[in-house]
Amino acid sequence: MSSNFSQKEMMLMWLQGLGVVILFSYFFFRSPWALPFLLPLAYGYVKVAKGKLRQVKQDELRFCFKEAIEIVAGNLKAGYAVENAFLEARLEVGRQRRSDSPIMLMLTYIKKGIENNIPLEERLKKAEKSSGVAEVTEFAEVFAVAKQSGGNVIDLIGQYATMIGDKIETEKEINVAISARRGEQRIMNLVPFAILFYIDISSPGFFASLYHNPAGIAIMTVCMAIYLGAYSLSIRMMRIEI
Repeated sequence: MSSNFSQKEMMLMWLQGLGVVILFSYFFFRSPWALPFLLPLAYGYVKVAKGKLRQVKQDELRFCFKEAIEIVAGNLKAGYAVENAFLEARLEVGRQRRSDSPIMLMLTYIKKGIENNIPLEERLKKAEKSSGVAEVTEFAEVFAVAKQSGGNVIDLIGQYATMIGDKIETEKEINVAISARRGEQRIMNLVPFAILFYIDISSPGFFASLYHNPAGIAIMTVCMAIYLGAYSLSIRMMRIEI
């Protein structure tokens, strides 16, 4: 649910990927003949962009799921049955979130299951498989075990909401701590192109010997590979999971 991309999102990512191909073709080879050979970069860019967007959607779903579970826990304490607690939670979340948001799609999926007399734990298991969010997966598993064994579902949901909240707060603190480093990373990714552009403007022909000849093409290919390696390494260094 959280990992699906709209046609508009896919189109934007591919356009950006083609922009990267054109940028690399100009700065590293200065030849339109390089474009077909650099097209795999567009695929690589889209893959990275999809990963980032998927993470954004999963973070949104994780935060909204925590809110929904807190509402469900409150409804249970107010005397609602488990299924009705989820239905009421969907209505309340729907007042604050778009109908096509990941959390609303999930709650609507659960609602349809309840209306068709499908056990809630089965619907949760199917929902967690498409969400890609660990917290949803863990909750679905624990909820199924608790309901089948006759455990205290009310306490379980309340405790799980608290646990998810603590985890999200920790992630927020980490993101704030490294936000400056991520900004520096984005700047450093653009610096090589800025330097090349500045020298090219201030000293026309300075890099002429690096283009349109075998030796220059080989050198610029190596430079491009080093840049891509450094870019990939910077992404991995900024990736922190709890």
